[in-house]
Amino acid sequence: MRARVSTAGPATARAQAGWIAALEPWKGLGYTAAGLGRYLAGKGRERRVRVVRSGASQPLGVAVVDDGVLLGGFIALLAVRPDAARQGVGAALVEDARSRVGRRRRWLYTSADGNNRAALRFYRRLGFQRVGRLPDLIRAGRAEILLRRSTEGGPVGYHRGAP
Repeated sequence: MRARVSTAGPATARAQAGWIAALEPWKGLGYTAAGLGRYLAGKGRERRVRVVRSGASQPLGVAVVDDGVLLGGFIALLAVRPDAARQGVGAALVEDARSRVGRRRRWLYTSADGNNRAALRFYRRLGFQRVGRLPDLIRAGRAEILLRRSTEGGPVGYHRGAP
């Protein structure tokens, strides 16, 4: 897939909320399209939303990347449309975040729902390491796993044996 990553404005960012809210873990955590839409539109106004497109298509994936979190950047949200899964969309968004954050910061962080084994495997393959467990952060009885990787060391990519 030939992916192009770009900044999304508020309207484009908000338009992604419906499909994201229908996916796990957001659905199971009680997120609504309206709430995610407000969040994404706000982050779009701050120029913190990045999307992946192939050609002139609708975005295949979206990421929200905040700056200045624990001396690094933080991928606060990363979602890939189900029909674009396993095509490098998520990796392209993480690489974009690593490259952009790495201009100013040493670390790139993210978190994943502790029950989302696929997300934890995905981030581990991209070089992230678990640095903490945050119980009850988003919802009582659920834990978020805090993950970190260096912004140095070149592009992210799938590699076996990542820590």
